[in-house]
Amino acid sequence: MSMVDHYEAPPMTEPQRRDALADMAAVVRGEELDIPWRRIRVLLDHKLAMVQHPVLTQGSLTSLGLTDRGLRFMAETDASLN
Repeated sequence: MSMVDHYEAPPMTEPQRRDALADMAAVVRGEELDIPWRRIRVLLDHKLAMVQHPVLTQGSLTSLGLTDRGLRFMAETDASLN
């Protein structure tokens, strides 16, 4: 187990949760290039997204994808809004 595995990311604030939901929708649409790195880090730190490779789109070999945890987060957040 690495040092990273010993630490959990701090809980997201409400603004971070809203940003994460919007950013994850951008990932689904394939528009993650416009997401600032600091917000991508939140998705990665909370294991809501992962780096996928190889992906051959728009000249890149990498892309972001959503994890199962990320899909559950989107579904739970959507359900709580309705």
